[in-house]
Amino acid sequence: MKTVVIRSLEELCGWERPWRELTENLEYPEIFSTWEWLQSYVSHMFGPNRQLFVILVIDQDRCIAAAPMCIVQQSIKWMRIRSLQFIVSGTGETNSFYIHKYVHYMKALKEIFNVLHAHRHEWDCIDLYNIHSLDPVTGLIGQACGSDYDVFSHSRSITPYVNLERFHQGKLARSRIKAIERKERRLRNDLETRLEIHVPVEERTWENLIDMHKERWAQSLFGVQETMRFYGDIISKFHELDGAHISYIEINGSVASAMLTFSHKSKVYLYITSFSQQYMEYGVGLILLNKVMEHYLQSGITEIDLMSGTQEYKFFWSDTVRVNNHIRLIERQSRNTWLKAYTLLQVNKDHLKSFLPKKAQHRRVGR
Repeated sequence: MKTVVIRSLEELCGWERPWRELTENLEYPEIFSTWEWLQSYVSHMFGPNRQLFVILVIDQDRCIAAAPMCIVQQSIKWMRIRSLQFIVSGTGETNSFYIHKYVHYMKALKEIFNVLHAHRHEWDCIDLYNIHSLDPVTGLIGQACGSDYDVFSHSRSITPYVNLERFHQGKLARSRIKAIERKERRLRNDLETRLEIHVPVEERTWENLIDMHKERWAQSLFGVQETMRFYGDIISKFHELDGAHISYIEINGSVASAMLTFSHKSKVYLYITSFSQQYMEYGVGLILLNKVMEHYLQSGITEIDLMSGTQEYKFFWSDTVRVNNHIRLIERQSRNTWLKAYTLLQVNKDHLKSFLPKKAQHRRVGR
């Protein structure tokens, strides 16, 4: 068993085939681990403050594990630090170390951590963002890094999802869904309405989704050119794989609500949605979501991912979540006590706030 460290995109491209073979054989495959997602991200959104540091574990000429990492220069309060992080960031992703499903996880993880420890002088900490609770690798990280690191962990967000293998109609919030259906009947009575569900992404509907998102959100992610190029590229790649689709409601000839979905393996991601403020009273966003859910609940897939977030409407269909964690590893022998102290405060800040008098908490919120 040997390891390879990759530091350039050109070198990484030479490992495309082994990467594809590995990510086709993960126990919990995610679209974010695919070569298409990685290549598009590195090509369009990989900033100049980042340096690739990808670790591959090779056994008998087969890639059995990968750590898709990069070194990031960043500021935390008054500190300038070097952080080792997962490459993909800010696309709604979940991350992990990728290990072949037929390989002993701990053995592969220890190979990765041996390399990380050997190069520990190149960064101040290791930040594992959005590594979710159901991934079997997550629970092994503390064990794999041994006594060399202090491990700080806290939950950042949750992702509601529907497991169709265990789904039952009784789990649906029927009263809330019936209210949405009444809104749909009212919409159809009042206005000329057309619905399209799970169709190929066309330029017109995609541009309408972008425009509605920009109108709704002042800091829309579509206001950044690099992000626009990334999504244009990734949609094109998954369109060729029949893995990118759009659903929309058209009212009086204009798109009033649209949702972009991605499919990978037997899983669908309700990736991003937006709606026109003009038809807010009809709840066009919820009407579209209900129709999309009806379609995918009967499509034969095994999981619907409603993406990260605690919006109430997601729980009309889902009663299960994954917890997305941030795990920070700081070398135990490190002299950077300020970073350790700051991290400890961040991990425990919600608990610490509970000790403050309520008036003091309100004053802090007001600021």
